[in-house]
Amino acid sequence: MEIKEILLGLGMTHNEVEVYLTLLKSGSLSVNDIGEKSGLHRQVCYDALERLLEKGFVSYVIQNSKKYFQALNPQRLLAYLEQKKEAVQQILPELLGFTSLPKEETAIEVIKGKNVIRTILQDVINTLKKNNGELLMLGVEESKFLEEDKIAIQQYLRDLKRFNLKEKLLASSKAKLYFEGEQSEYRLIDAQYFNPNPLYIYNGKVVQVVWSNPNYAVMINNHEIYDSYKKHFEMLWEMAKPLKR
Repeated sequence: MEIKEILLGLGMTHNEVEVYLTLLKSGSLSVNDIGEKSGLHRQVCYDALERLLEKGFVSYVIQNSKKYFQALNPQRLLAYLEQKKEAVQQILPELLGFTSLPKEETAIEVIKGKNVIRTILQDVINTLKKNNGELLMLGVEESKFLEEDKIAIQQYLRDLKRFNLKEKLLASSKAKLYFEGEQSEYRLIDAQYFNPNPLYIYNGKVVQVVWSNPNYAVMINNHEIYDSYKKHFEMLWEMAKPLKR
């Protein structure tokens, strides 16, 4: 994922991203200088700067009656995320209260878009942490995951190690990439029987990912379906060949 995409994901507009990156690369600039370097209209720069100032991403000094703007340390982005997290935590009890109605025995969610893998991996970590469970997964092709969302995969692997969580993965015998570490145990199935669309099985949930444009995932929360897929996985696991590192 590119820098601009990540900054847009933080809630910046396209104009804010252009102005912010221009300041990071060039240092202290006047509005006219920002406009020239970014290719944005002067008024557009002013509007973007106002919002960046509110978010705490830029500051300014006045020299000879003229404002010069500069980007603050990029680590300020992490502080901004923490503030957002704290704000959500404050209203979380009330939000959870909205979900107090009786729940159906089966819950099905459809997830769509570029953050499908990130959403699923976050749910896997959060669910396994609570229940001390284990992820079972079919259709593993690590190079594809890195291509789709490298940052999310790296964070996921760190969290597996951090919380001492485990995963069992069934991959193709022709795969060329496997992640190192005790957190991930691989077994290989013949390439002709390999389905490249990932299937996650964990703690009462089954998630089927469909690679497309955009990507889709269907999350089913049902214990009978989970048990059925779990037994299917265990059968394939016994038949598969252990990966020789």
